[in-house]
Amino acid sequence: MAETALCRYHCPNCDTELSQMGLMVVNAEDSEAQQVLAGQVNLAQCPNCGVVSRLNMPLLYHDGAKELFIIFVPGLAPDLPPEELTASIRYPYGLLVTQEAERRGIELPEPDEAAFPRDEEDEYMNQPGAKFHAMSQEQAAELLPEYLLRPTIVDNFEVLQTAAQAVRDGMTGQEVVDDMARLQLINNIMSAPDVISLRKLLHHSEPYLNAELYEVIDTLSEQMSVEGQTEMVENLKKVRNQVEKYKQSQQQRLKRSKSKGAAPKA
Repeated sequence: MAETALCRYHCPNCDTELSQMGLMVVNAEDSEAQQVLAGQVNLAQCPNCGVVSRLNMPLLYHDGAKELFIIFVPGLAPDLPPEELTASIRYPYGLLVTQEAERRGIELPEPDEAAFPRDEEDEYMNQPGAKFHAMSQEQAAELLPEYLLRPTIVDNFEVLQTAAQAVRDGMTGQEVVDDMARLQLINNIMSAPDVISLRKLLHHSEPYLNAELYEVIDTLSEQMSVEGQTEMVENLKKVRNQVEKYKQSQQQRLKRSKSKGAAPKA
């Protein structure tokens, strides 16, 4: 069953203060999962101005069978300090992971009070996710599936929708996450401010500079062409050329390195 929470927020149009219950945690087997796929979750209409907006609260979507774990955080700023992000999703994250551990028959160790802030032990110890949050990184890595410890965090609800639908259509969670990483890489390449930044980006993204990336680029190009977005088609061509140029330069550098290291002939 999906978990809910009360969200207090301000209407983005008229700033009226509102409050409404919204979905906080949804598993693929929950009936509410269909609402996620349809995009009809956590929506509210302001009684003052009538504008419909999505609640300003995180939503965790989980598919244990396909090992997909995505967290939607509305308005996520690129420079948001990690501790603030952690605080915003702490309760639902701990709740979801604890429930999934129980479902898989994984017994988490009893929490140690020393793992929580002083004078706040009672508050944290009584939370459903206390056992998870009290574990060390080493304990968690030993007991829990890796995907639970590395959720994909997005600030666009449509991205969550697309990922959830993709696993419903047969992809695995890892395949979806990899494709999301490729899409983000393509976007980062297009927005690189200069040649040096671009080269650094490509260097750190070498594991993704493969045939699968080209497939995503080609698929996007076909889609943009059908929609008449010629500028985007040209940008995608540039992305492909930049990746190919970088890979060629790396191959040439590798050849030069091997030739220098080769033993001289007798």
